[in-house]
Amino acid sequence: MPARKSVKKTPRNPNAKKAKEYTTSPSTFRRRPQQQRSQEKVESILQAAAAIFWEVGYDAATTHAIARRANTAVGTLYRFFPNKLALFHALEKQHRQSVDDIHARLMSPEFVQQPLAEMIRQTVETYATYFEDLGPRVVYTQYYVNPELYAQFDDAVDHSYIQRFANMLRVRSATLSISKSELIAEVCHRSFNAIFVSALKSAPTHRDHLYKELQALLVNYLQTYDNTQTYDNKYQQPECHKFDASLQLPASLSTDTQLNARQQVAVSHIQQHGHLTIKTFENICPEPSRRTLQRDLKQMIDKGLLHTTGETNQLTYHLSGQRDGHS
Repeated sequence: MPARKSVKKTPRNPNAKKAKEYTTSPSTFRRRPQQQRSQEKVESILQAAAAIFWEVGYDAATTHAIARRANTAVGTLYRFFPNKLALFHALEKQHRQSVDDIHARLMSPEFVQQPLAEMIRQTVETYATYFEDLGPRVVYTQYYVNPELYAQFDDAVDHSYIQRFANMLRVRSATLSISKSELIAEVCHRSFNAIFVSALKSAPTHRDHLYKELQALLVNYLQTYDNTQTYDNKYQQPECHKFDASLQLPASLSTDTQLNARQQVAVSHIQQHGHLTIKTFENICPEPSRRTLQRDLKQMIDKGLLHTTGETNQLTYHLSGQRDGHS
């Protein structure tokens, strides 16, 4: 028999297993759960994985420890997930979907039209509540430790969030250029993330203090560039215009007790300009909906303070006793 040729073995790379794991396809599931019982089992495994990742870190976590925390056999875990990276990717995918949903809500026209301080407060509180869940918290904080793990997040995604915020800033302040708005948005984004990561790793009391200071930081920084409306000292309610106290109204009507702030603004505007349209009313009081403003005007008509001229869809409002915008 011919002599067997010797084969030179390639030295084993001690990091080969880890490198292979990091490049695993982000499809996450080896076997997708179909029945409700399987779905519940997968969810319990993911919750256990989040807890272990948070307690010991991703690198020190093992599938055996995760299976024990989930009170299941490691073989059951492997039925659904080929390795711990697949578990992390499943958590990451859930986080990406949730963050996109939150961004959609926070960047909606209704949300963006709020007073600045209220908008910032709701943003911080929304994420503070969201990150009470360990799954999102692990994925969020791990990004600043092991960015190579991620399949759903990278610099491009990060920049897209900055661009969305920059677009919102230009809605609130049309004088901002694209480059300036993106710079401001990046400062806010980086500051927000840095403080939030620190807060999530802090004790609850200190975490709450950091959230409050973050709100103050962002409001004080952004109000310099925010030109949508004027705010009072508490940054709560927008001032449409000041009511002209010299306006002489019928004795039966007390502007202090029977007209709300928007109605007083409407009366003052008509006194100064002779008439008011719903479009003008929206411009000087941008916060409420058109329906709310129309209801304000109808109440004043019912009280005999205003009357209208023009067609139904193009009404002009005048003080009682005026016909063409003149006393």
